[in-house]
Amino acid sequence: MKFITEIIFGKEQITKYYNNQSFDDFEKVINVKKYTFETQSERNAFYRGMAEAVGWLEFEVIKEFEENNHKVVKEKEEDKFDYWSFIEKFYPRYYQCNSVLLSNILTKKLDDEEISENDEKYIKGWNVRNELLEIDKELLCKAFENYFNTIYPEN
Repeated sequence: MKFITEIIFGKEQITKYYNNQSFDDFEKVINVKKYTFETQSERNAFYRGMAEAVGWLEFEVIKEFEENNHKVVKEKEEDKFDYWSFIEKFYPRYYQCNSVLLSNILTKKLDDEEISENDEKYIKGWNVRNELLEIDKELLCKAFENYFNTIYPEN
C-alpha cells in the first residue's frame, strides 16, 4: 500500500487555493508537489518534520489517498469535515500541546480503549464527554482563528 499526498507551498498560493483561484503554470511547477510514501507512519513523520521546519501556515495538504496495486482504495471525502485534520494543520504547536494530549486520552476513554493508570487517576470523577467537548471546541476555535488569519491577514 502506498500513501500519496499533494501539497501546496506558500502563503499566497494557499490563499489562492482557498479562494478557488487557478494557478499559473509556474506556480503549479514551483508550489504544488506530489509525494508518495510506503507507510502511513512515514507520511506522518514527513508531516511532523514539515510542521517543525516550515510551519503549517506555509503549506497545505490538498489531497491524500491510499493506493494498493495502482488501485485507489480510499480517497478523502470532500464533503466530510475531519476536524482533527483541520486542528492538526492550523493549531499552533499542535505536537507540543497538552490539550491535544488530554483530548486524545479522553477520546480513548470514551471509546473504551486502554489508558494508563496515571491518566485514569487524573480524570477520575470527570464527566469525560463534556470535558472532551469543551477541550475540542477550544482547539477547533484556535485552529479556525489561525486559518482565518492565514486567509485574511491583518494589515
